[in-house]
Amino acid sequence: MTELVGQSLGQYEIIEEIAKGGMATVYKARQTSIGRDVAVKVLPPNFTHDETFLERFYREVEVIAQLQHPHILPVYDFGKYENMPYIVMAYIDGGTLTDRIAKGAIPPTEVARMVHQIAQALDFAHSKGIVHRDFKPSNVLLDERGNTYLADFGLAKITESSSNITGTMILGTPDYMAPEQATSGTISESVDVYALGVTIYQMLTGQAPYEAPTAAGVLVAHITQPIPDIRKTRPDLPDVVQKVIEQSLAKEVNERYQSSGNLAIDLEKALANETLESDSTSAEQETLEALLMTNMLGHAIFVDTQCLHLLRRHHNEARAIIGKPLATVLGCDADVAAQLMQDINTLGKVDDQPLEITDARGKKHTVNCSAIATRDDDGKFVGADIKLTLIPDVSAAPSETFSTVQEAMNTREETFLQAYFVTQIDALYELLMNWAGPKVAKNLEDILNETGQRNVWTVSMSDGHITVQLKHTDTAVYQALLARAMTYAASIIGTGQVVSELEYINKSTDPAVLKFVQTLGLDQLYKDILN
Repeated sequence: MTELVGQSLGQYEIIEEIAKGGMATVYKARQTSIGRDVAVKVLPPNFTHDETFLERFYREVEVIAQLQHPHILPVYDFGKYENMPYIVMAYIDGGTLTDRIAKGAIPPTEVARMVHQIAQALDFAHSKGIVHRDFKPSNVLLDERGNTYLADFGLAKITESSSNITGTMILGTPDYMAPEQATSGTISESVDVYALGVTIYQMLTGQAPYEAPTAAGVLVAHITQPIPDIRKTRPDLPDVVQKVIEQSLAKEVNERYQSSGNLAIDLEKALANETLESDSTSAEQETLEALLMTNMLGHAIFVDTQCLHLLRRHHNEARAIIGKPLATVLGCDADVAAQLMQDINTLGKVDDQPLEITDARGKKHTVNCSAIATRDDDGKFVGADIKLTLIPDVSAAPSETFSTVQEAMNTREETFLQAYFVTQIDALYELLMNWAGPKVAKNLEDILNETGQRNVWTVSMSDGHITVQLKHTDTAVYQALLARAMTYAASIIGTGQVVSELEYINKSTDPAVLKFVQTLGLDQLYKDILN
């Protein structure tokens, strides 16, 4: 389709062909209306008569529209040119991860950084019920700084959808297909975890874990051959890296990592030659204290990093568990969780009560649970602050590499975060003042002051104005305080009114500020908690 070079698809001037696959051709183009380079993916005319290809092409647009994430390639536009559908995407000029691997094994520190970014993108897609199904290095684009962008969701499966665009065909790329995918078994998020494991092996060695003369031979190898020992190719790597490879490439789904984020955490620790959870034998470990907040119904409104780590969940999964019942979040008995919430409400607090919880990997832990009830001035129970403490046999908290978004905040961006937060709290106070009166608005002040004092956070609110110093390490404080304020306001004046007000704030916020808080995923916090 090189004949498109030099032509215009509406406002897009085609400059050159940059990639060609079995289904579509990708061009570099210039968007003349705003003067930026974009990538345009075009479905050739001979495929437009095939309903399967058309539906798959349209499905990619549908899927990407749901995935707004810093490490997922954004789609700008969609249209048709002479009956040829096309998708307009961001243009990333650093090549693909395949190109990078072709240059040789990638340094371990760089592998850890890239895998964390990829894991964030995959876990975000999974939280939306979307399985990529064709994850591979050629579908990971790199910018000039080596940051990753997940692309090509043409085979993605929306797990909640009954649509079957593939019939009984086995679709995917043999080198990266999990055993259950190759045998037409049940497709779940685990196939993406497996493909990421294959990719990690390639990034560290420069070669695939399984090779054969034919595609069928590769599929059989994934199903039948033992997992290769990466140390035979890379004897310089710590022995513990092999354990990560084995768990990511496990033949059985239930033996594999349960999320890409968990894989990324263990990989980074292994590459640094640190002990993983399953190898921990130290009798002297620091006490891990995790914070979880609920509303009056016992539904989670905030979990901190330590709590996510205790539950062996990736930090992007926080948004997926907000709003869930306490028993679901902690994996504990529902009757026990209900009794706990009743005791907190009735007694006002609970001290060191043993509680058995189950993490995302199915492992059970016994924790000491302490909690304090939060009430308004009328004594109404509005929620609980729950602290879970144990002598952990979980691995250490995620490293700084795992929090790259928060690390990047500079002084100006900290000011952005603080200004955005103060605007939201002020708006909630005014809502309560106008709809329920000064007494109820004063309750909001008391609740936030009590929450801050209880957790030793530098925050105070008086006469409708909140004073708080938010640093780059304090996004969790932001989330916790706003969660408490939103749920209280919604309990008084209704969810719809609160959501409308916060949506209005987003529309009125300076674009530079909003763009920054979007990178932290905080602009939609109200939807996660209230919807």
